[in-house]
Amino acid sequence: MKAAGELPDLLVLHHGQVRQPAPALLQVSGSFCADGNGGAIAAAVAVDGRHGYLDASGDWVVEPTLKDARSFGSDGLARFCEQGLWGYRNLKGDVVIAAQYEKAEAFNFGLAAVMIGERRWRYIDTSGRFAFDGFLRHAGPFTAVGLAVARGSTYKCGYIDRTGAWAIAPRFERPAPFSPLGVAPATENGELYGLINRQGEWVQQPCYSQIDAFNDDGLAYFRVDWNHEGYLDAAGIPVISNMSHLSRTMRSGVVVETSRSYLTASGPLVFDVALDWCDDFNTHGFALARAVDAAHGPVWGIARPDASFAIAPADMLEPLTDKDHNLAAPLAGTPLLAFLARDGSIAMLDRDARVAYRLRAHTGPEGSYAALYDDADRQLWQGPPCAALLLPQPYFCASPDALLAELRTVDELVAYAESMVAATEAKLRNIGALPAVENGESEPDDAYAYNTGNDDVFNHDDDLDASGRLAKSLRTRRRIFRSYLDEGENMSFEFLNDERHAMMTAVHARCVARLTAHFGPPAPDPDFAGAAPAPDTQAWRVGQLWLGIWADSEYGDGDSWQHIWLVCTPSRQALDTALANHRAP
Repeated sequence: MKAAGELPDLLVLHHGQVRQPAPALLQVSGSFCADGNGGAIAAAVAVDGRHGYLDASGDWVVEPTLKDARSFGSDGLARFCEQGLWGYRNLKGDVVIAAQYEKAEAFNFGLAAVMIGERRWRYIDTSGRFAFDGFLRHAGPFTAVGLAVARGSTYKCGYIDRTGAWAIAPRFERPAPFSPLGVAPATENGELYGLINRQGEWVQQPCYSQIDAFNDDGLAYFRVDWNHEGYLDAAGIPVISNMSHLSRTMRSGVVVETSRSYLTASGPLVFDVALDWCDDFNTHGFALARAVDAAHGPVWGIARPDASFAIAPADMLEPLTDKDHNLAAPLAGTPLLAFLARDGSIAMLDRDARVAYRLRAHTGPEGSYAALYDDADRQLWQGPPCAALLLPQPYFCASPDALLAELRTVDELVAYAESMVAATEAKLRNIGALPAVENGESEPDDAYAYNTGNDDVFNHDDDLDASGRLAKSLRTRRRIFRSYLDEGENMSFEFLNDERHAMMTAVHARCVARLTAHFGPPAPDPDFAGAAPAPDTQAWRVGQLWLGIWADSEYGDGDSWQHIWLVCTPSRQALDTALANHRAP
C-alpha cells in the first residue's frame, strides 16, 4: 500500500511498537537472532539495494553501506562484503574478522571456508586463524559428524576432518553433506546415488537417479524416475515410495504429493475436509491450503501436521500474491501468512487462521494513507498521506471484468460491437482504398488486431491466396476477454486453469445473451467472406455483414490461454458486390 512510483518498504513491529527504519527497509535476510543483550539483530537490505544490520527496534546497528550482508549462523558470526572483499561481524555488528577474502562461506561448528585466490580455499576458525595448512579447490560446510565435502587436486570429491586430513578419499561426484545420523548421499559416476557412512562404506548401494541431502526429519528425497519418487531413512529404507509429483521439501514430517494431498512416513495425512491444493509446510510447522466446500465453493485455510484445517475468516478473499503471482511468503521468519480481505485490507493470519494484524487503506482530508492495526483493532501505525494508494488486486478470485480486453464491463459490448460493424462497413464502401493485398502485400496492423503481447500463439494464415488476403483485410477482429497462465502458474496452481475456463464460458454466455437481446437470435450457417467461421461461432446477420463471437482455449509448452473473440466480416455476397462495383467503369 504505497503511492504510485514509490518503492515499498517494511515496518518493524516489536513489543507492540512500530518503527519505520531510515533509510527505508526493503527486506530482512533470514531471521532475527538474539544478540545476547536482550535484543535481536538481522542482516537487512535498504530500498536502495545496499546492505547493513538492523536491530529489533528498527534501528540500523550497521548502516546500509555494504555491498552484501548475510544472516548470522550458530556461531554468532555473519559474513559481510565491503569494497569487494568479505569478512565477518559479531552479534553486536562489530567487525571481528576484517574484510580480506575474495569469497567467504558461513561458519559451521567453528570453521568457515574462505577463498584467498583463484580456486584456492582454506578454512578459518572464529578468530580468523587458519585451521590447517593446504589449499582446496572446493570446501563445503562442516556438519555435526565433523566432516566436510572437499575437493583437492583432482576433480573428484571426498570428505575431510577438522585437521584437514582425508577421512574419506576423493572418489565422488557431487556428494552431499553428512547428516547428524552419520550418512550422506553420494555418487561415484554422477548417474546412480547411494548412501555412505563416515568410513566411506556403502550403507545403500547406488541405485537411485537422485538422492537429496537429509532434512531435519532424518529423511532424504530420492528418485528412481519421474514416476517413482519417495523419501528414505538413514538406513536406506524407503518410508515413502512409488509416488509421482512429490515435493522435494519436507517439513514437520509432511510432504506434498501432486499438489492435492499431504503424506508422512506413516501414510496419508487425512483431514476432515477435502483438500484440492496444498502448499509446502513452512519452518513454523503449518501450511497454506485450499479445501473444497460443497456449499460455498473453495475455501482457503491453514493445514497443521495433526491433520487439522483452520478455515480463514469469512472476510478473507484469498492469499496475498505479488506482482508475479507468487504467494507472499512469511516475512523474516515471522509465523504469519498474508491474506487479501474482501474489503481490500491485508490481514496477517497465524497458524490458527486468526487475524494477528491488519493493514488498511483510509482516505482523509489530506489524501489516502495506510494504517496498521493489531488483533484488537487498535491502531499501531499510520503512514503519510498521498494522492492515491496502489492497492493489491485479487488473483485467484479475479473478477471477469478484470480479464476483459477492450471493454470495462460486458455492458459495453453492444456499443463496441456496433462500432466494429461501422468500421467494417466503412472498409467495404472504400474497398478501393485498401492496401494492394491482391499482389501479396500484407494488410494493415489494425485490420486484424489481436491487442496482445509476446506470450500468445496464433495462426497467421500465411498461406492465404489473394482473395483470402482481401477478405482478411476487410474484417475486423478484436479480443474482448483474455486469461493467460504461464507454465509456472499452471504447475503451481493446477485448479486455476479449470476455473479460468469456467469463467470464460460464463462470460461468453453473458456476451451471447447481450448480443441476442440486441440483434435477435443468432443465425445458422454464416457465410463469412474468406476464412470460414471458427468452430462454435455464434453469428448475427447485420445488414450485409456478419457479427460473430466465439470462445477459444489454447495450450502450448505448459502455458494456457482463454480467449473470447468478436469478429465482423462481410458476407461472401457483400464482398462480391463491392468488388464488382469497384471494378465497374
